[in-house]
Amino acid sequence: MLRIIIDMLFPSRCAACGRPVGSIQHNICSACADKIVIIQDGCPVCAGPMAEGRCKICPERAFYPSKNMAIAEYGGVMKELLHKLKFSGMRRLHVPIGRMVLNELARHAVPADIITCVPMNTRKKRKRGFNQSELIAKLVAKKSGIPYLPLMKEKRKSETQRELGLRHRFINVINRYSLKKGRLIREKTILIIDDVFTTGATINECARVLLAAGAREVFSVTVARSNITTEGSKFGKNESGEQYNY
Repeated sequence: MLRIIIDMLFPSRCAACGRPVGSIQHNICSACADKIVIIQDGCPVCAGPMAEGRCKICPERAFYPSKNMAIAEYGGVMKELLHKLKFSGMRRLHVPIGRMVLNELARHAVPADIITCVPMNTRKKRKRGFNQSELIAKLVAKKSGIPYLPLMKEKRKSETQRELGLRHRFINVINRYSLKKGRLIREKTILIIDDVFTTGATINECARVLLAAGAREVFSVTVARSNITTEGSKFGKNESGEQYNY
């Protein structure tokens, strides 16, 4: 009865299609939830896309997480959900997204002593009002019983990754994050949570920082896997001279 009253006073709509939904659905209807494209072909190490049995992301560089898991493709309904969460202030969307993360962790039986997230610098967090990865990580921690700790911080005025190509994304994140003072993680297994995996540069740098501080092992889970050719807005040429969007 209470939920019926809440739905009457504060009606909700699906973030993807706009249909009316009950408050218990947290802004996503069951029809749209069923349209989310779950990744079936990810690299067993980084969850990146595979081509002819070979990962396009991690083979030719040091990849620090023992395993990264990506849940869905960054397109269609999932892209709409993350966009509404990040840029339209629809915080309630972190609940269904967090549940997807919990299901993924259960499927892989990932061990962890501490859950953390990719940090956001103070200026960016103040402008947005929250860190979406932090919301998801705290929900996962609460439901799983694994403690959440904000282990890292991001440097001020860090350049966004969104407008950069693959090579520059890895360069841009070098020394971008550091361990917070007083965080003792020696011999701990850490799980990092982030929203979007494109090249893995961000997750990789965070894992490097944690391992350098003495962590025993680092795992990561990212909600969606994006494609470097569709994420940015700048143009360049590949080694064959063909133009691509990065």
